[in-house]
Amino acid sequence: MKKMILPLILLNMIGGIGSGIMFWLSGELIWLGSFLTTLPLPFFLMVLINMTGIARTSSRLPLVQLMSLVGIAFVAMYIYRAEHLTSAQYIAIPLAAFGSLFVQWYIRSFSIYNRKKSKTIVKGQLLPEFDLSRLDESVISSTSFIGSKTLIVFFRANWCPFCMNQFKEVQKLADTLKSRDVKVKFISNQGFDNSKKLVDKMGLPEHFEILQDVDLKAAKRLGIEDIGGSPAGMSGYPEDTVMATVITLDENGLVTFGDETDNYRVRPHPDTFLSVFNK
Repeated sequence: MKKMILPLILLNMIGGIGSGIMFWLSGELIWLGSFLTTLPLPFFLMVLINMTGIARTSSRLPLVQLMSLVGIAFVAMYIYRAEHLTSAQYIAIPLAAFGSLFVQWYIRSFSIYNRKKSKTIVKGQLLPEFDLSRLDESVISSTSFIGSKTLIVFFRANWCPFCMNQFKEVQKLADTLKSRDVKVKFISNQGFDNSKKLVDKMGLPEHFEILQDVDLKAAKRLGIEDIGGSPAGMSGYPEDTVMATVITLDENGLVTFGDETDNYRVRPHPDTFLSVFNK
């Protein structure tokens, strides 16, 4: 079911827009209720995140849940008070139920990795050696990171708005990171062409680099792979991806910080790893 996230978002978006139109035409609370249960989450995911550059959220999205509960209350109140429902009004009931269930499923199931803490990302220890590919398809070893402080960001792909906003957030700190002699490595398995498109779109400071984790070999070595984690319909992207992960290394290649979030929307604020590079 997780693969069907995009169709589910679109169905809720359409249901919400339709409910909004019906409420505008009729003024009936039952339509306001189905509007509040269906539209807020898709609008947040597809519009607000991109417009505002949100890189992280709370785990439970309390405002979205509140709107969903208010919407269900409006529908229930209207049904209780109405002497009878029209055939059109009967449509609002499954719309509201579907929207409300979708909100809970998205928050409590889809957003959660249920990941086990990596046994290889351990503060004060070296990461296991793994190979990565540059965009010219030359291969480098993770041991090449030794000799400079390094910020490693494993991201899912260009299709992930939270990943792209995290990328932009880190990029805004390029001067600060450079002043602290930090090199930044963004790593994914999304493919060379997709990463080249990202470089063309974002541009990269000289101390930033996008690397390819071909066949998820590095992610599997670290225990952060997300098999089947890409939504259906993402043409040109692999089906498997990584769990969002941030790691910092000192000049000796030792881990100084590791964030293994269990919720792809809950990501570390830059202050948490910038403080590590202050030391």
